[in-house]
Amino acid sequence: MIESFLNQLLPKVYSCAQHPQRWTSILDELREILEVESVAVQIYELSDDGDVSEVFLMRDSQSIINAELHDKWVNNCDNPRLSYDFTDSLSIVRDEELFSNSCSRYQSFQKRLAMAGLGLAISLELRISPNRCFNLIAHRKHGDSRRFDIKIEQLLQSLAPHIQQTILLHDQFQALLASNTVIQQTTDKLTIGMMLINQYGKVSWHNNSAVSIIEEVDYLDLIDKELRFHHKVDRDNFFQLLQQTLSSTECSSYPLSIIGEYQSCPIQLLITPITSTQSIHLMQSKQPLTFALFLSNNQNEMALSDPNIGRLFGLTPAEVKLASALANGFTLTEYASDKGISVGTARIQLKSIFSKMGVTRQPELVKALWSSILPHVNQLENDRLLHEIRPL
Repeated sequence: MIESFLNQLLPKVYSCAQHPQRWTSILDELREILEVESVAVQIYELSDDGDVSEVFLMRDSQSIINAELHDKWVNNCDNPRLSYDFTDSLSIVRDEELFSNSCSRYQSFQKRLAMAGLGLAISLELRISPNRCFNLIAHRKHGDSRRFDIKIEQLLQSLAPHIQQTILLHDQFQALLASNTVIQQTTDKLTIGMMLINQYGKVSWHNNSAVSIIEEVDYLDLIDKELRFHHKVDRDNFFQLLQQTLSSTECSSYPLSIIGEYQSCPIQLLITPITSTQSIHLMQSKQPLTFALFLSNNQNEMALSDPNIGRLFGLTPAEVKLASALANGFTLTEYASDKGISVGTARIQLKSIFSKMGVTRQPELVKALWSSILPHVNQLENDRLLHEIRPL
């Protein structure tokens, strides 16, 4: 019976690595087979000074209903079970093994258990890291004096390694999610659009700039993770680009193309394989491959009034405005007229800019601005980023 029960339960246990909320239904099944009033799983964190704090708790459905009552009388810092040292290995623990009947603190705890409608308990304890312990605890109903027999102990021992592996997988999954969040936040700061696609054009990931670039045009949409082209010529260009990438034998040459070429805002495309060219030829043609698709247009101008430019090159606000205007195609005369200053004043500012940036001609100034890091990164909100991103 135990083996059959475990065979049905274990796939559900492993699913908790990605879906911790599923512990409730698993605990409901354990509650039924153990014939108990309450089952809960907890993870405790141990501080360097010996303090114990609960960092994770899931209960069976009935215990969720009675959560307020259980927390008031049992599941709190007055619980004497938290006072003893957690084992460094797997252990099955009963209260009578921890406390003597003459222990006044245990006698008081028994009264609190009764107030919560709970009685005898058995727990499975695991040390899952140097400072974290896992506990699965089951309570009989108050007044139920049946002891937990060897079969129940064997069931918990059989569950133990699978629970330990599930927790390890959960921690790894959470670390990946945190890492992906940081990567997403970082790539969202780039002005160039980035996508991950397969050889059929299906999109699996993208940054914010890719969406912004697509939203600015009326000949391309991103719908249900698929690029939808309004014109056949653009669609043909895109899939020819993909085909070039698949058949390319030169790693130094990446296929480039333009879609919407006759529109007011064409998009430049570049595709590069994530998998090596050699691996692509060895893989079956129907097996999905991953490519990086980069998108750019002429609308993503650098925020040349950004104070970051002043900090990068040591320019004053007035010098930043002049430098950015020149970088965007204005002449010195046009800038002076637009700002209502004399050309002579503009020349004095330009001379100061040259000195600070270490250039001697306007083309060198423009090149220095556009070859800096700033055109490739959206305006950074450093204070907000520091609050949002936490160490893994």
